[in-house]
Order: sequence, then C-alpha cells, then structure tokens
Amino acid sequence: MTSESPSIVDVAKRAGVSVATASRVMSGSTYPVSEGTRERVLLAARELRYVPNSLARSLKAQRSKLIAVLVGDNADPYFAQVARGVEEVANSHGYLTIICNTERDPIRELSYLQTLQDYRADGIVFTGSGSDETSVPEQLEIDDMIEKIQRRGAAIVMLSPHNLQAPSIQPDNLGGAYELTRYLIELGHTRIAFVTGPASVTVANQRLQGYRQALTESGITPDDTLLFPGNFTQAGGERAAAMLNQLPREKRPSAVFACNDETAFGLMYGLRQHGWRLPEDISICGFGNLPMARMVTPALTTANISLRELGRAGAQKILALLQHQDTSAQETFPTTIVKRASTIPFAHATSNIDEK
Repeated sequence: MTSESPSIVDVAKRAGVSVATASRVMSGSTYPVSEGTRERVLLAARELRYVPNSLARSLKAQRSKLIAVLVGDNADPYFAQVARGVEEVANSHGYLTIICNTERDPIRELSYLQTLQDYRADGIVFTGSGSDETSVPEQLEIDDMIEKIQRRGAAIVMLSPHNLQAPSIQPDNLGGAYELTRYLIELGHTRIAFVTGPASVTVANQRLQGYRQALTESGITPDDTLLFPGNFTQAGGERAAAMLNQLPREKRPSAVFACNDETAFGLMYGLRQHGWRLPEDISICGFGNLPMARMVTPALTTANISLRELGRAGAQKILALLQHQDTSAQETFPTTIVKRASTIPFAHATSNIDEK
C-alpha cells in the first residue's frame, strides 16, 4: 500500500475524465462542467480520500490566503486581544492567521518579514509600536523589506504608531492619556506620578506626552522626580512600586498613572506588598482596559481601546486593500475613559501616606 497521498491525476483516472476537468471541479471553477461529470469527480475524490493541495493552488494563483500578525509579546493580553480580532475577521474570509512574536526585537522582526515574503503572505498586521530610535541598523532593512512585500501586492496595516509607510489605524494614545490625567486632576490630585513604557517605543512616549500636556494645561509643572521607568510588564510595575515606597513621605504622590494595564497590575500588587491601601493611600489608573482590569481589586480605572475591535478593523482594512477598495491611509481609533474604584477624589483619600 502506497504511503503517498492521491493526486488530482488519480482522481481524474478514477472518474474517467481529463486532469483539467477534475481540477476545475475540485477547485470550484466556474468553467462549465456537466452535473454528471461533476458527480463522478466528487465521488472519485471521496473514494480516494483526496485532499486538495492548498499550497500548490495558492502559489499558482499568487495568493497564499495567509495573514500574519506581528506582536511585541504574545504573552501580553493586549496583543492577544488584538490578534483575536484579526483572526476572527480573517478566518471568516478563508484566511489562515499566524502570530509572529517579535519580542520587540528589530532583528526578529526582520527575520519574520523575510520568512513571510518567502511564503508570499497576503497580509501583515503590525500590532506593536515602532521605535523612536532612528539609529537602529536593522530599520533600513525592515523598510526595504516592507517595500518589497508591498510591491508584490501584499497588504500591510499598522495598528500602532510606526515610521513605516503603510496604511494605519492608531489608537488615540496621546488623547487618551491626556483625558486620564485630566480626570485625576478633576478628582483633586496635583502630585501625579507616571510609570513609563520602554523609552524607545513610540506609543509609550505618546502617552507620556499626553500626561505632560494635561498637567501643563492645568497649571501643574511636570515633576521628573515623579517619573518611574517601566517596560509594559507587571514586573516593571512592581519595581516602580518599590521606588514609590522609597520616596520621602512628603514627596509621595496621591495618584499614579501607569503606562499600560499590565504595569498597573504589577504596581497595585507591589504597593500592597509594601503595606499601601488602595485606593485610600493612592489612586491608580492604567491604559488599555484589558479584561482583567475590571476583575482586580479595586477595579482599575483605565483608557478603553476596544482591542478586539481594533484587530477586527485592521483585518478588514487588509481585506479592503487586497480587493483594491478605496480605504483611508490613516485612521484614529477612539479611546474612552472607564472610571472604576481604583481612583477616588483626593479629598476622600486618607492622610496616612504621611504617617507611614
């Protein structure tokens, strides 16, 4: 018994038709074939347990039916939600979706792009932010590879700020951070700390800019001693909590804005480990509105991006580009403030920060 899978030639022989006719039936071609002939081909395929060679067919059609989603960290719920949205739309239109974890490393990103070019991916969705560092040596190679991929007819969409020349749908990171900071100010907080994201990542710097802008417009001078380095992870939030706890009592803020929800979760855990009560001792907000944000205690005030919908919008733009439909080059995805129990008015906060 042969171990080789039956081919379209075997199907044609079993059905007593030409290879061309069998191929038309199995590919769903609109070329006219009599109903009797069609039935014979389908019966032969079932008897032989024939499985069409999708790769060969896609290469012949110059379409792979493959959409790749490049994420900064596939363990980060932010990227998981966005990727889920892309997958929902792409798969419903017959596309296979693969997730490529770049670990925010331009060398890994370049390697993935080369592989996706080799496999003739139809679309690539960049979910992570680009770098503000123009001296990254791989960036020119990435730019060149993007141009090659686009010249081949593939579609590329950015779902975060990026220097690459491609259509984009970007969350309003600056505006969302501005509104969150304004909300804290409206609650009466004037000493507001900020836990940053990676220094070279555009989206982190946009959120920092929104925070600074809200303070300045409210007559509050930004205080760099209230900036704590973070890296978008819970571990980074815990480190920031340790640094906050080391501040002299009179220098401690009454509120802190974490650059993303993961950082906020780590910050909340870390502060509790140091004996802080939340939100009585300090109000905390994040950014992203991950599913866990409403489940932590206290529930986290944050900026909602509707991450799955962002992913769905990105996939729809990919499909529109592949179908040569008119689509805007740049879109801004709105953010809204979700007010929860982790932030309270300054007047309601206890004064025991100074008593620690």
